[in-house]
Amino acid sequence: MADLDELVREIRLHAEAALVRRLNAGSGFADPRVPSQIYLRDEAALARLAGGTLRPQGTHRGAQAELDRAIAGAAGHDAGATRAGLMTQRLGLDPVASGVLATAVAYALDLDTRELCHALTPRRSPALYVETCADILQLAPADLLRATAAGAPLRRGRAITVEGDGLGASIELLPPALAWLLGDDALQAPLAGLVEYIPATTELGVVLPEVTLAALDAVVPRLRTADPIAVVLRGPRGSGRRAAAHRLACALGRPLLVIPIPALLAYEQRVRTSLLANALAAARLRDAVPFLAEADALYNERGELAGDHLDAITAVPGLLIAGSGGRGGHLELRRPALPVAMPRTELDDRERAWVAALTPHGVAAEAPELAGRYVIGPGAIADTVAEATRFAAAAGTPVDIAALEGAVGRRLSLRLGTYGTVVHRKSRFSELVLPADVIDTLYDMIAMVRERSQILERWGYARHLGISRGVAGLYSGEPGTGKTMAASVVASALGLELVRIDLSAVVSKYVGETEKNLGKIFDEAQDAHAMLLFDEADSLFGKRTELKSAQDRFANLEVNYILQRMETFDGVSVLTTNAESAIDPALQRRLNFRIRFPEPELEERERLWKQLLPPSTNLHDGVDFHALAEKFDMTGGYIKNAVVRAAVIAARAGRAMMAEDLWAGAHHEYAEMGKVMPQLGGL
Repeated sequence: MADLDELVREIRLHAEAALVRRLNAGSGFADPRVPSQIYLRDEAALARLAGGTLRPQGTHRGAQAELDRAIAGAAGHDAGATRAGLMTQRLGLDPVASGVLATAVAYALDLDTRELCHALTPRRSPALYVETCADILQLAPADLLRATAAGAPLRRGRAITVEGDGLGASIELLPPALAWLLGDDALQAPLAGLVEYIPATTELGVVLPEVTLAALDAVVPRLRTADPIAVVLRGPRGSGRRAAAHRLACALGRPLLVIPIPALLAYEQRVRTSLLANALAAARLRDAVPFLAEADALYNERGELAGDHLDAITAVPGLLIAGSGGRGGHLELRRPALPVAMPRTELDDRERAWVAALTPHGVAAEAPELAGRYVIGPGAIADTVAEATRFAAAAGTPVDIAALEGAVGRRLSLRLGTYGTVVHRKSRFSELVLPADVIDTLYDMIAMVRERSQILERWGYARHLGISRGVAGLYSGEPGTGKTMAASVVASALGLELVRIDLSAVVSKYVGETEKNLGKIFDEAQDAHAMLLFDEADSLFGKRTELKSAQDRFANLEVNYILQRMETFDGVSVLTTNAESAIDPALQRRLNFRIRFPEPELEERERLWKQLLPPSTNLHDGVDFHALAEKFDMTGGYIKNAVVRAAVIAARAGRAMMAEDLWAGAHHEYAEMGKVMPQLGGL
């Protein structure tokens, strides 16, 4: 580039002048190990040491005069709007630091400059040293040491790296800075795969609620300052925090650099180095507003930042935007912070976001149903439609409701780790064998979830009664009566992922750990729009007891915490238990549905036998299911075990299943239940 050519030429002239000054002082004409041949910058000391020797001096006076004229002409070059000038301005470099940067650039790009620098330090390995810069720039060593110190703008801006200490330290221009100076605006690895650069002209297609837009526009005038300031966007995942940050950056006419903190920290842990400072420096170099997405992840349990992260954030001038889930405490950003709340969107706002995203695909008619079913923000809506579009294009199919539902399931995945597992089997109502009143109540529960937007938001029940959007049910009954299967049916009907919570992983012997685990479960499930299933819930949601020991006190604290979270949880949850009386009464009051699953009657048991026996056995016409149901008073779970036991008996005998195998399997299961076995008269 022309501007860099001018800069390199000027530094090369200065380097040549530094070498000529040495030649004129007589240095380099004899054995350099002779003390009188060393080069001293103090003229009086040089004269004393060189006195009485045959050391020639002033041999290059004509060259020095010519160089002085060339340097005076080059000094008129205006770096102004050049890349080097922009880097100087954006990194806040003073003249000394700017000179060091120019020298490092010339050393990196020009072979002659490299040779001249090496000639200035003939007894050292080839490199650019701080002492060499002192000779080339004719600056005081103390000023150069300050310009290359660890906390100096050159180092904070990730323009150079310095190896060693003092004047003997070597300087090197970092590759990302050199690439930018050469006109390459792309981010370099590993940042290229981690952070996202969004120009101010990019349209994200996210329809933010009017109240959020008003809050953002209100803070813009306060951001037009050179002083350090921060904006903290507080809202749940998918609420459009990235789009809100982009709107603020656009209002200032600047691009946005999105730094996903969890991904950055995961990478830092693998490579054992800090990348946050590099990312912030990349934003500064591009005049981009840095946005710390999910900034809560930077802080430990005590709300503290790691030292290198704190140092990197402190060094950011001007505006810094941070995204927070709103569940943590205050974010320490070492500058005044302006909070902007981004609460969960109302039904009308969700519908507008769906309409805007779906209109280009001609399926905007689906917007009202999707807005009512999925309580997700405008950011998640835009991402979901974009993902559905990609999958549909790859499959050669249109974007329809099925593609959108699939995208919602993929986008809103859980991050529960070992705390829960997804129940993949999707049961249907036709598979349930339950009394009509139980089935009817399950339909009521589904209707409440589907119509809660109408009931709570449009009809105003949420504001009038102060209730949350969450729907919770308690399924109680003997083992095998279909409680878990009914939960699967409800999840399937609602198009939700059903996640079974592993209570053994949730409950901890350490004080406070159980509450922390539960908090993570509820937070993730709420963000992921999943349905939670707490099997054997009485072990976790049991009654509070009279305080007789410290253990009772902490157990009661756990129950109190669960009661609070259940009340504020916006999702769908189901608790199953064999002992309804053991559930805390305060929790039962907070449940929307309490469904008792009775043991099946004779006709229901007969239907279960028929339904659970696979059609491929070809035995349905040769088995007296009524007799089986009459002889064996078992719930559906035990009948399923009996059918499987019959298959084992037949496989062991090396033949197809026979009617007597079902009777034998039922006998074995009945005995293992501890019941008196009936006679095999029906066989």
